[in-house]
Amino acid sequence: MATVSHSPSDGLAILRGLLATVRRAARRWVWIEALAWVGLCGGAVFWALLAFDWAVEPPPAVRGILLVAALAGLAWLLWSKLAVRLAAPLDDGQLAMIVERGHPAFRDSLATAIDLGPRPHPECDPLLLGRTIDEAAAVAPQVDVARLFRGGSIRALALAGVAATATIAGLAVARPAVADVFVRRVLLLRDDPWPRRTQLAVEGFTDGVLKVARGADVDIVVRADATRAVPRVVDLRTRGAGRWQTERMGMRGGVADGTQAFGHMLRGVTENLDLEIRGGDARIRGLAIRVLDAPAVADLRITYTLPEYLGGGRREAPPARLVQVPRGSRLEIAATSTKPLRTARIVATSTAGERQVAALEASAGNAPASTVAGDAGVIDEDLAVAITLEDTDGLGNREPIGFLVTAVPDAAPTLALRLRGISTAVTPRARLPVVGAISDDHGLVAGAVVVERVATADAQAAAAPPPGAATEFPIARVGGGAALVDIPAENAETVALEPLGLSTGGRIAVAVRATDGCGLPPGPNTATSDVWTLAVVSADELMAMLEAREILLRRRFESVVADLAQARDRVAAEPAVAAPGDDEEGFAVGRLGESAARAAGETGEIAAAFRDIRLELDNNALLTPELESRLVARIADPLAAVAATDLPALAAACRERDAAPAAIVERADAVLARLRAILDTMIELESYNEVLELLRGVIKTQEEIRAETLEWQKRRAREALERP
Repeated sequence: MATVSHSPSDGLAILRGLLATVRRAARRWVWIEALAWVGLCGGAVFWALLAFDWAVEPPPAVRGILLVAALAGLAWLLWSKLAVRLAAPLDDGQLAMIVERGHPAFRDSLATAIDLGPRPHPECDPLLLGRTIDEAAAVAPQVDVARLFRGGSIRALALAGVAATATIAGLAVARPAVADVFVRRVLLLRDDPWPRRTQLAVEGFTDGVLKVARGADVDIVVRADATRAVPRVVDLRTRGAGRWQTERMGMRGGVADGTQAFGHMLRGVTENLDLEIRGGDARIRGLAIRVLDAPAVADLRITYTLPEYLGGGRREAPPARLVQVPRGSRLEIAATSTKPLRTARIVATSTAGERQVAALEASAGNAPASTVAGDAGVIDEDLAVAITLEDTDGLGNREPIGFLVTAVPDAAPTLALRLRGISTAVTPRARLPVVGAISDDHGLVAGAVVVERVATADAQAAAAPPPGAATEFPIARVGGGAALVDIPAENAETVALEPLGLSTGGRIAVAVRATDGCGLPPGPNTATSDVWTLAVVSADELMAMLEAREILLRRRFESVVADLAQARDRVAAEPAVAAPGDDEEGFAVGRLGESAARAAGETGEIAAAFRDIRLELDNNALLTPELESRLVARIADPLAAVAATDLPALAAACRERDAAPAAIVERADAVLARLRAILDTMIELESYNEVLELLRGVIKTQEEIRAETLEWQKRRAREALERP
């Protein structure tokens, strides 16, 4: 090759032009490489964000953070790969060295010419410098600028960047809906769901939150769109204070209304839970269960107004499962909740159906109320009351607060009465003493003793009122609205039978009737006591009955004396037969004490029975001073004294551990002596009664003879008149 001679200035111009070309190529390749990296990384970031958002569907905050991180990474990439490299100075010396490394033919002439050409060194030979410049200028046309750079790798990188960018464009063209969702979700941070083959929807959640009452069972129901792919399984993931737990949701029924239902029951939820639902390629995230206290009744007031016949007036009933109010009262109910209420209802159910007592509906612009109150009306039958509450969080009480209101009817009067000193028979001149108590739940207005004749086969007295006729004797002390009337024995209500003109041989029925002041239909309540049926007998017949009762009492008393005497004889006989160290003696004394205690009780009863005989004689107008002295002073009073003092003292002495048998026997003999003395009096009086009975028999025989004589005379007179 011929060497072309150039002037030093022309050679330097050629070399600087070469270096300028290299500089432009370097900057062009920097742009290509930086943009390739941005395209490649941008595509990778795009697809990573798309895959992550499709799979996870994070909340907007997470998406925003990821977007900012991606943009920051791309910005750093542009800064480091483009801005910093473009800003770096590329002087001729550095470029000359780069060119010489790629073209050894320069033999360092290019670098020397660039360094010394513009400013020759004083010690540098100008001729030699000129030859060096010429040599470099001669080689400059042979330089291939493309060989100075990694063109192949940069082209591959650029191709990858273009491909990555093309995939994004291809997605936008092929699936514009997916690209649109990506833009709205990732760039605009909206919550539009991704289109999926499976579509799930959860019921009951508002803005992803379900508020439930503490301890309630929560039924999670998910519906899958049956027009799309229905998943075979749906999983429910929950997380409370611990880790995530996964439970399989069960399929409920078949396809209905274009959906397939899946459900799972969370039992007794007591803490806040985060939920996630997975089925097929669908995901529902960001669900939460918030546990709140359900509304409850903090105060329940049950008031009622009494009916007029009870005096009116408001009363308050204590809250309970069973509330009793008088029938005819007007009932009012007021319930106060523990939380502000959105709605509330008080419903009463009876045999007539269900009716609403009170309702509360919170209106917009007004502060929520916490009390619901209403008038349940007049209570004429039992009511089942139910109170339902719903607070401002949409929570209701798990079970309606219920109680039963019982309409207590006005009860009929209660009569606890008896005839004092009257047994089963009376004389026509008897008086009937009624003792006891008459009560009513509210108040009595009237009472009377009713005497009614009872039909009998041998009834006489044709002039008397017919059987079935009743006579009432008003009880003055019953009335005026008193709830309790006490009729003591010392002030008995006495009814005289003599004005009724009763005849012997008949029977009467005696009862007491009382009426209250009930003002409700069907009217006042009337109650009747036990009916006492009494035979009307003559004085002699009643005396005979009472004398027979005396005989029975005397025989009973004889048995008491004999039992006590037998126990006494065992004690007296034991020391003679008991061996030393035996406990037979103590056993006999104990038996004597038991016998004395029994005798005390029976003797007291016998004394009371004799007093009853005396009282019956008095009520039938048959008591004479002699009878009263005989029955009371000579029999009843001594018997009562022995029963109250002597016999209990003997029983107490037998219970003493150090009691001497001889002393016990002596005390028993004294008691037996008193008892036998009373028994002798009974026997003596019984003999007297037998004499009286004999006299009564003689008188009765005389009357029968007289009646037969009169009848014989009448028959003889009729025969004489009929004789021709």
